[in-house]
Amino acid sequence: MGFFRPTPKFLFLSFLILSTGAAYMYMYVSNNGVELSPKVSEEIVIGALAGEKENWDSLAEAEKEQSRRLATLKAYCEKNSVDPSQTQVKSHLVFLENIQTAYCYVPKAGCTTMKTLFYNLEHNKTERSISISHAEFFKNKDSYTARHEHTRRWIHLQRFKTLGSYSKEEASLRLATYRKIIVVRDPLERLASAWINKFVEMPKIGRDFWWTMELNHGLRTYRERNRPDKSSKSKVKEEGTFNDTKPVSFRDFLFAVSKKVFDNEHWISINRLCLPCQINYDFIAHTDTVASDVRLFLKKNNITANEDILPEQRPRQANDDNVFGGIYGQVPIQDILPLRDIFQEDFDMFGYSFEQDLAKIREGKAKAKG
Repeated sequence: MGFFRPTPKFLFLSFLILSTGAAYMYMYVSNNGVELSPKVSEEIVIGALAGEKENWDSLAEAEKEQSRRLATLKAYCEKNSVDPSQTQVKSHLVFLENIQTAYCYVPKAGCTTMKTLFYNLEHNKTERSISISHAEFFKNKDSYTARHEHTRRWIHLQRFKTLGSYSKEEASLRLATYRKIIVVRDPLERLASAWINKFVEMPKIGRDFWWTMELNHGLRTYRERNRPDKSSKSKVKEEGTFNDTKPVSFRDFLFAVSKKVFDNEHWISINRLCLPCQINYDFIAHTDTVASDVRLFLKKNNITANEDILPEQRPRQANDDNVFGGIYGQVPIQDILPLRDIFQEDFDMFGYSFEQDLAKIREGKAKAKG
């Protein structure tokens, strides 16, 4: 029995079909209200990194879970029309040319770990991000003698090629031929992690009050514009001593998110960041199984990596117990419900459940009452 030999004509037509489909995808992405995201800031809290909820019993089990995730996303996209406006995908979809991989990074969903991993794979390095603040690192610099050790801020200052770096033709070819991976997280857990990092930890170490000032200013402006009696001057006088650096409570943060008072890549929806229904992702990792997921991804794609650059199992600072039982437990349920509409697409696309999260919050409130 003879083997099939692809003719030059066959190869040309195959390439043309792939390129045409990818070009359509790219044009769809690039012509729908793309905005460049603000510069990524330093992450201090470990948050979503590799605290495994599950240890895969076998590779077959891991592959089965991966198939389920992809099927969930596909089923959602087939049944729902997703609005791609105001997307930030051009600045969040990065391309690693040496390993022919595209990765859409989602802040507060393990992006420091994943960026570091892909940087190492792309450049054959062994750089490592350590969980310490920028100020603390340089205050005790003599304790960190290894040249490959950096604060978590370092990786976000490295230049990655993004979707916006290429012409339409170049981007189309890569979208058609590169493997594409996204790492996702439970939306409510991601929100809690963002609040801890930007509004609790950063002010605590005495640096970067920008986040606090921006959100407080946004809240003040929103409330002034939405006063029932806008002609009242007494309210303005009352707020004359308003302090933009006052601590941001989690309740105020959720209100700002629900009213879109202060939009930022660290808490806007994954759909807006990565367009999961428009870009055909081949692999979906979850932050609570990221260490196992990364190893499966590398194995499936025959990518060799030294064990010391792979994600480790670490406890997450934002986890089920302190997020749903503690952080959300301090907020009235009626202030949490508006988040359902904001993040419903993310919940449904990636197999999370707002109702299950709400049940955990109610359970946490009940335990707190004793």
